[in-house]
Amino acid sequence: MKICMISPYFPYLEHINGRKVERGYNIGGVERHVYYISRELSKRGHDVTVITTRSPKHEKLSEIKGVNICRIPIGLRIYNSHIPFRILVHLNSDQYDIIHAHTPVPAIADLAALRNIAKKCPFVLTYHNDITKGGIFGSIISTIYNMTVGKFLLQHSDIIISTTKTYAINSKQLCKYLQKIKVIPNGVDDKVFNPKLDGSRIREKYGLKEDCKIVLFVGRLDYYKGCEYLVEAFSTVVKRMKNAHLILVGSGPLEGRLREIANELNIADDISFAGYVKDEDLPYYYATCDVFVLPSISLYEGFGIVQLEAMACGKPVITTTLPGVREVDVEGVATIHIPPKNKQKLAEAIIKILKDDDLATRLGKNGRELIVKKYSWSKVAKAIEQVYLEVVRGC
Repeated sequence: MKICMISPYFPYLEHINGRKVERGYNIGGVERHVYYISRELSKRGHDVTVITTRSPKHEKLSEIKGVNICRIPIGLRIYNSHIPFRILVHLNSDQYDIIHAHTPVPAIADLAALRNIAKKCPFVLTYHNDITKGGIFGSIISTIYNMTVGKFLLQHSDIIISTTKTYAINSKQLCKYLQKIKVIPNGVDDKVFNPKLDGSRIREKYGLKEDCKIVLFVGRLDYYKGCEYLVEAFSTVVKRMKNAHLILVGSGPLEGRLREIANELNIADDISFAGYVKDEDLPYYYATCDVFVLPSISLYEGFGIVQLEAMACGKPVITTTLPGVREVDVEGVATIHIPPKNKQKLAEAIIKILKDDDLATRLGKNGRELIVKKYSWSKVAKAIEQVYLEVVRGC
């Protein structure tokens, strides 16, 4: 089957010390999702082409592990989003058996759907989460988009993939299209992220002793991630446990405010801001932590791949009860779920795990088993392949 993936961004290869390393710009959960399923579908014998954007220094055409890549200019920039009009030229529906686009990054999936109207090649959309922007102006822009272009995209998709059922039901946009929703979760590379990794070098990097209890967050430092509540909750943890340390992996607009809060609460020395961490180093951060926390507070968090990465490394997880996030481990076999924005409950959950080694071990073991059973990329790709077959047969 000839498959065209439409992704806002995508990794590129860089030669470092004689070996190829995946790099990227604006690479997040959506882009990693596309990267892994494209590779898995290629392994299953499909001809996969990814159409994505590029920065000026990137090659127009390239290939990563059997996946053809067509990189187009990022185009016009409007309110922190790009409109890559060149996709209207580069996307030829006649060349493919199916087109699979990914959102929430605006424009590229929408333009692909517009370009596809004439030919009407079978069109699948993975809807990772709602498009929302912060602030009054951002809220207005998001509302206008969802009522117009976003609505057009959903209407012209033959099948819409949601990563969880609860998110589809609770999303203001998806709930209107439940009749064409298929639920397929995100996945994780359970070989790259595994319990056998040695994270001691991360402790050494930050000067943390072996008996120090490490709390880890990985993600964009933005309002919807709930990092403010985590930092404030951590002040309670420090008061109750003198050997606790918080590592925040990632960058974003909230970093300055988080540093201010840490200083105001006199816990700046108990928190490390790791900033951007390379993909090849990230698994070792999970390996060194005693508990992973994803304190998201907004429906903008539709799933949370990072919690899969932590579980794959055999680590206990704390997340909030947001619909999509909770469904990853709905039975709570590997996770403690707490209400969003509840600093007291968050602090109590962290302390509970850090003080109970048996509980931490049991949650971590259950998490790893859950990953192998349900969330490997090979299983995710197989489910997506089945959707493709259904769509192609029905069109």
